[in-house]
Amino acid sequence: MERLELIVVQLEEAKGMIEKGRLPNLRLAYLLIDSVTELILHRTVQTELQHQGMLQKLLLAYQQNESYGFPVDAEEVASIKAKIVSKSDLKNIDRNFDAKVGLLVRRNLLDKALGPVLEKLHKYRNEMYHRDKLRPEIIRPATLIYFDSACTVLESHRQMIITYPSDLGEEICRFTGGRRPGFGEATDLPKKIAAKLRREVGLDLPLVRSALAAYLDARLDQMVDGLEFIEDNPGGPPLVRGDALRLVQANLAANPTLEQVRGRKYQYSKSDLEQWRTRIAALESIADKHALVSEYAAIEDSFEPVEEKIKDAVLQVDYEVQSQIDFARGK
Repeated sequence: MERLELIVVQLEEAKGMIEKGRLPNLRLAYLLIDSVTELILHRTVQTELQHQGMLQKLLLAYQQNESYGFPVDAEEVASIKAKIVSKSDLKNIDRNFDAKVGLLVRRNLLDKALGPVLEKLHKYRNEMYHRDKLRPEIIRPATLIYFDSACTVLESHRQMIITYPSDLGEEICRFTGGRRPGFGEATDLPKKIAAKLRREVGLDLPLVRSALAAYLDARLDQMVDGLEFIEDNPGGPPLVRGDALRLVQANLAANPTLEQVRGRKYQYSKSDLEQWRTRIAALESIADKHALVSEYAAIEDSFEPVEEKIKDAVLQVDYEVQSQIDFARGK
């Protein structure tokens, strides 16, 4: 119960920050949700992998029996091998959020549809924590989605050993009626807590869906505007529509001619911009929350590399234009 209380207190604090609703509060809520999600994943992984040593010894015994000519159950040996995780993979799982998610999805301890959702939301956490990138346009819907996802992860929380502190805190007491639950009740308590917290915070899926679509649309608009800005730059060579998208992907260090740039194939083309716009519009028809965030993540991941190239090119062109203006003014 003490271990569960650590989770509940953290989720309650995150809920309070969400209710306050300001950007600093939402950032803190998001970090708390990510932390508690990784805590639950860590505990679930520990429980799942706790018998690795025993499995290794059992496999060795089977292999020794086989070397002595004794018959062994090939299916049993294959089953044991499938459950054993290599030392390098164990190290990666221990350190890496996505590796934890991947293991639990492969072993059907997490819904497959939840995997890409958790990975994307954890990536946003890393941006907030390490690079001070908040994405204010979608921080509220992203926080609500993460809270809901954390509740889903909590539903799979297994308490192998249940101990009781001298007194239960008020955060967990409101889910137990102020009394110590029996073993059967304690086993089902994570699901009960998750359901209640999910109802209290709420997830307005239509609003979340619209916010995510609008955010992607705005970024796509910025990409198109940036490409047009590059092509309309009067200080450079005369460009036609489509040239900027080629130029941001070209190896300009090789000093190619414009005709050479136009004659080469690149990863991204105008059809990709059109396809992204179509996929963004299609988000409005997705009713499943996990499918929605997975497709949102897939769209964002597919255009972010070229988006960064366009941003860098726009900054460079803007700098050159401003330098020319300053030179003309005698600065």
